[in-house]
Amino acid sequence: MTVTDDVRAHHYGDPAAVVPASPWRTPLDGLDWFSACQGDAPFVTAVAHDGTETTVNYRTAAAASRALAGWLCAEFGTTRPAVLAFAPTNDVPSVLTVLAVLRAGFGLLMLGPADPPERHALQLEAAGALATLHLPGTDAPHPDSRALPHWREPAEPAASPPPLDPAADALYFATSGSTAASKLVAQTHVNAVANAEAVRRHHGLVRGDRVLACLPIHHVNGLHFTVLGTMLAGAHTVLCESFSPLGYPATLQTFRPRIASVVPGILEALVETWRRPRLPAEFAYFVSAAAPLTSRTARAVADRLGARVLQGYGLSETTNFSCTLPPSLSDATYRELMLEADIPSVGTAVYGNEVAVLDPAGAPLPAGEVGEICMRGHNVMSRYVHNANATREAFRGGWFHSQDLGYRIERDGRGLFVLTGRLKNIAKVAGESVSLDEMDRALRALPQVRDAACVTVPDRFAGEKIVAAVVLSGEGQTGTAGLTGSLRATFPEGVLPSQVIALPAIPRTTTGKVLRPQLRDDLSALGRG
Repeated sequence: MTVTDDVRAHHYGDPAAVVPASPWRTPLDGLDWFSACQGDAPFVTAVAHDGTETTVNYRTAAAASRALAGWLCAEFGTTRPAVLAFAPTNDVPSVLTVLAVLRAGFGLLMLGPADPPERHALQLEAAGALATLHLPGTDAPHPDSRALPHWREPAEPAASPPPLDPAADALYFATSGSTAASKLVAQTHVNAVANAEAVRRHHGLVRGDRVLACLPIHHVNGLHFTVLGTMLAGAHTVLCESFSPLGYPATLQTFRPRIASVVPGILEALVETWRRPRLPAEFAYFVSAAAPLTSRTARAVADRLGARVLQGYGLSETTNFSCTLPPSLSDATYRELMLEADIPSVGTAVYGNEVAVLDPAGAPLPAGEVGEICMRGHNVMSRYVHNANATREAFRGGWFHSQDLGYRIERDGRGLFVLTGRLKNIAKVAGESVSLDEMDRALRALPQVRDAACVTVPDRFAGEKIVAAVVLSGEGQTGTAGLTGSLRATFPEGVLPSQVIALPAIPRTTTGKVLRPQLRDDLSALGRG
């Protein structure tokens, strides 16, 4: 990777033209500003499963994160760079912990609360984390985990955090997969504020706006859109512990948000279970991301709920959003792109980044031609941690190469994008990215399995689900029973194969590559896919 590639991948348009990523240098600058000018305004209201509400305003959030940051510096020192790890849940203490770690200048490795310990261990080693943090009153997830003080009664800051470098690592997210080969994405403070500014501009967020969130904040969408994006607009996040089809409508009516962040499966559940749907008058639209949205789902939401769905698209490597459908589309254009299209559009490039469709040689393709979706701008990650080769390949030609396929269309004087598939074998199950190649390897490593391969099939609620095909060895006398359980040490429960099917052979090319389309057809012919 040349210096030119690196520079170009982190700018958009003319690299010589300095376009500000955001009014803020770091997310904490924005929090402190809103603390000073609207300290009593609500920042986050967390809604637990039992309906209990906990609200923290901007002034309290700034003070609590400052005190916790001082405690962290006293416990772990002020030498930077250094990394701490945390598995946040959708609650106020977790949000404040994330802000405190960022304020203290540590890089924060975001762990999945439901991930198996083996997955955590691999990620901790890859990031070189000093320790794992856990909330007071909760079990330590690892032997070296340190309990945080209570945010309502923080100790006086025992040490002052070092000055924050906007270009320093702020957050680490693991990509798909859970082995040592899985890549770790490094996001900077600049990445975080750039995405937040894109969210603010695209949705016109202003002080006092309410955004309803239920997606897990250990994922990029849950953190960057509904927490940091809302915070840096001075708006109010209503954070549900998780999605409940029975409780969600009541939460909508109680808090009357302007925007709700969802995934397609949530929309499917709402149109199926909400008996007498009526959205608040203040409600504008749903924002759906993390998994492909079908036109059937968009039509059902329009027919049953009377609302639009704005589909967004992005990756951990581009912080959160690269594209989102514009809110200002005419009724005719929305109907064409979302309700009548074979594949609904993911919208236009958001502020702070440029999106293009490139051919294999890196040349831009004209509208309508399928190629690789590539991005460049302030939201592009700094690198893959300890993986210079992968970083070099990802920034080839001065663009971040997503390995997603799609094409551009022109409507109402602007370019919009449509995704058609993926170059890499990555499944997205309920928003979780899963490497099919890795799951293949895990199955093949079992003594009762001679060969294995996985495919994805559409799923109404999860977006995709995984079906595994195996060829049993002589030791596989018990059939496929127990094979899924063997994967639980490596993969989260929610992404495990929905079916494991024994076949006489896995279709492959003469060079040994799995023919996944043929395998999918074979399983479909059997009525099992």
